Amino acid sequence: MKKCCVIITLLAVLAGCGRSRTDNSLRSIEKSLFENPVESGIRLDSINPGNLKGGRLALYAILRTQTDYLSGKTIDSDSIARIATDYYGSRKKGYRQAMSWYSLGCAYSSMKKDPEAIYALLKARELFTDTLSIEYVSTLDLLGKHYSNRGLYDDAIGTYTACRRLYQRMHMERMISTAEYNIAAAYFGKRDYNTSKAFFERLLKVGNLSDDNRNSCYLYLAHIENGLNGKDAGEQELELVDIYLAGCRNEKSRVPGYALKGIALYYLHQNDSAFVYLEKAHRLSDDLSTKILAVKGLEWVATQMKQYQAAWNAEILNKQYQDELNKMSNQSEITQIQLQHNDEIQSQRLRSRVSRIILISISLIIIIIAVVIIYNIQRDHKREAYYLGKYEDMVKRQMEEKSQSDGNRLMEACDAFRTGIAFNLVNDVALQKRSFRQEERDVVTHDINLYFASPIAALRAEAGKLGQQDINLIFCTLLGLDQDLIADFMCTSRSNMRSIKSRLRSKISAESFSLYFKE
Repeated sequence: MKKCCVIITLLAVLAGCGRSRTDNSLRSIEKSLFENPVESGIRLDSINPGNLKGGRLALYAILRTQTDYLSGKTIDSDSIARIATDYYGSRKKGYRQAMSWYSLGCAYSSMKKDPEAIYALLKARELFTDTLSIEYVSTLDLLGKHYSNRGLYDDAIGTYTACRRLYQRMHMERMISTAEYNIAAAYFGKRDYNTSKAFFERLLKVGNLSDDNRNSCYLYLAHIENGLNGKDAGEQELELVDIYLAGCRNEKSRVPGYALKGIALYYLHQNDSAFVYLEKAHRLSDDLSTKILAVKGLEWVATQMKQYQAAWNAEILNKQYQDELNKMSNQSEITQIQLQHNDEIQSQRLRSRVSRIILISISLIIIIIAVVIIYNIQRDHKREAYYLGKYEDMVKRQMEEKSQSDGNRLMEACDAFRTGIAFNLVNDVALQKRSFRQEERDVVTHDINLYFASPIAALRAEAGKLGQQDINLIFCTLLGLDQDLIADFMCTSRSNMRSIKSRLRSKISAESFSLYFKE
């Protein structure tokens, strides 16, 4: 029997150590995730998700999705990311709940599902509490990308502008320039060419851009020259395109430049060269906008060269591509409708939650008011039998004889209080070194309010609403009672008394404060 107990204990200890090592490993990977996603992914491969449950499995799902996305791996399913959102969905708002939705947005981004990605990223944006974290800014940056994909350029500009503002607060110069580059690209998509041109030209002069983004600025400027000046910008457009092509690192990145160079050559009446570049751009490109630009140019060149069959074929292709582009435009409208629908769902949930909170609050208030009323009625009956008949005449006489001077009135009130039974109760409690009973507290509180009614009225006229604790502290201190005795009478601690006194300093004037508290 003893051997069995020892074995079970050892197994429990080993299992606990294994869980602890897994927790430490996951937290370590989480900390280094954005610094080195490839290495984090390799370390994550050593963890078996089949042995994980609950929060550990949810954290693993976030880290797995993030490492794959940041490493450039293709994500073809949202099933792993959904593990995290399902786990954190019913829990309190926090960092990992926000990260679960951000990871889901990254998964949809890799899957090229813009509406789903936008919805997930909007959820993440609402849940992040630290708006100066790299994760929050990355969420905004990715959200802006998908807004641009669906032609929601105003939303994209607003999102990228927020990114730039946050990068400025974080002093990340390279990312500030990247955000401005994205803003300029969004203005270009919106066909606000003058604003876009100003951004790109400034970035080329003072921007801290990556080599690829800096090179892309020349291609955008060539497009802008074409959009602003058309045939009159042939030479300028060609010069900018040649700079772009010279800076490209691979053939795929040169394809948009080929289309624009073909257009520029067409404007310069170099039709043979223009046809070569335009045909090459159309053949190699998988981007719809580039294909449309290429077939337009092919149609113009073929018409000028009187090759009408080729021009007709190019026109047919142009219509097909335009139809696809119109579908994308319709999809943009669908995205807006989906976003509005999602906002309405969130608003309804919020209204429902607020209604429940209001109903519960009203019920609690009614219960509290009823309890207070019942308690006050019972307390008043006890008070009336205890002291009102004995002290009413004496209190009225003493209050009528008080001096108009603040200092004299207070001293007289103190003297009057010390002649009453309440002061004897205080002395009796102090001598017996015991705590106040509730009936004794009620007697003392009542006498303080009656004896010091005039100073209390003056204080309330000066400071507005004062609580009974404030009043008790002021006049018990003025009466010279021991601090421990006052704390017991007020049912509080000495540290809380200091807090009440500190708040009083800001409520009443310095003259009044020095009158009641001799420091």
